[in-house]
Formats: sequence, C-alpha cells, structure tokens
Amino acid sequence: MPEPLPHTPSQPSQPPRASESSQRPRPSASSPPGAESPAPEGSAASDTVDVRVLRTRQRLREAVLLLASRQPVEEIAVADLVRAARVNRTTFYKHAASPAHVLEEVLYAELDRIRANWIADTVAARLPADEIWERASNELADHLERHDALYTAGLAGQRSAILYRLLVDHFTASVHALLARDPHLLPDGEGSVAWRTEAHSRFVAHGEAGVVEAWISLPAPRDRRLFVSAVAAALPAWLVPGAPASRPGARTPEPGTEKP
Repeated sequence: MPEPLPHTPSQPSQPPRASESSQRPRPSASSPPGAESPAPEGSAASDTVDVRVLRTRQRLREAVLLLASRQPVEEIAVADLVRAARVNRTTFYKHAASPAHVLEEVLYAELDRIRANWIADTVAARLPADEIWERASNELADHLERHDALYTAGLAGQRSAILYRLLVDHFTASVHALLARDPHLLPDGEGSVAWRTEAHSRFVAHGEAGVVEAWISLPAPRDRRLFVSAVAAALPAWLVPGAPASRPGARTPEPGTEKP
C-alpha cells in the first residue's frame, strides 16, 4: 500500500503544491527503453520530449482518476497505475512520488481555479460577501459532482484519510490567503498572529471538509442546495464580514416547518 504523501500547505500567495524535485528519484544512465530522457533545450528533440512529457502526465492523470473512482487512493499500487497509464515505473517516478501525488495535482488544478475565482470576486467587491461565498460553494459543488465517483469512493465511509487531508490542506491555504489580504478579519485572542491564523484557518478548513464528507455520504442523487446552505450556515461571522444575519442557510426556521 502506498505511503500517504506528506503535504505542506503553500504560502498564501501560491497554491499548495507537493514538492516534485525533492521526492522524485533522478533518472540514471541505465534507464530502460521507453523512459523519458532529457534533450538540449530549444532543439527539435526537446520539443519532442516536451510533447512526450505532457502526454505522460495526461495519461497518469486519467489513470489515477479512473482508479481512484473505484477505490481509495491509499489502495492504488504504483504497478496498477503505470499499467493503466501505459508508462513504465521509471517514467512514473520522474513525475510523481506516489499515486496520491498524482491525484493531488489533478484535484488541486481545479480547486486552485475555484480559489482564484473566489479571491478575484473578493478583490472586486462587486458582490456582498455572503454571495461571494455562495458562488464559491456552488463552484465547489460542481467540482464534487464532476468527480462524484472519486469522492464517494474516498469519503463515503471515511475510507481515504489522504483525500480528506488534501481537501483540508487546500481549504486551510485558502483561508490563509484571505487573512493575508485582509488581516483585520482575524479574530482577537490569546497567542501570536501566526498561531491564531493557523488555528482559525484549520478550524474553518476541517469544518468545510466535514460538510463535503457529510454531503458525499448522502445517497445519490444529492441536493446541492443542502451543501451550499450548510457551508453558508457553518461559516463563522468573522469570515463573512457585512453579511446579513439571515444569510442563506443561517435562517431560523418558522415554528412547525422544521424537517426531520
């Protein structure tokens, strides 16, 4: 079983990425036929290698999405991944340290775009804060539905600690990004700014990941309005400045209208 990939959240100015160069074995002179080898930059051979690299990465991404839709990423063996991607093991280790590393790159590419859109909306300030969060939550719901089989295989029944951690780390870095831009949002309290930033960021991140897990655990088809409203209701007031007290999902139901 592959070891879980250690991951360190990025600084607010950059999306979190696992370090590739420090984890991948360097190719040796005895690399087997079919393994990618470097070529002089700018040469025709270099262009050919670049195409091969892109093709290999695409194959690995498609393969890990397929396999992780059938079983938790912890259970995917490198041998199974390289077979599905039609690459050899040496080539694989030039691109990733583990199947979890490949999955992280695939999911973070989409999650990074969601965060970029959220930050752009926040900076533009054309919408109320609660509407900006609602829009971001809808984009996240789109992502979850697009990879429904993958998240169901990993999160329903709490089967994949790695997948849950990938979400938590990304959400943590997103709150870090917000607090770096608007440090006045950070609640007062005991301890340093660094400590409070980390504590509040992880509190929010685990909460949102928990909502994802709860929603994915529902039987399909799922009502995405439940997800969006739950996220809105769970957000702490300091994170949504200026939002009305009755923001979506935070309303108190009328007597007699509560659903079991």
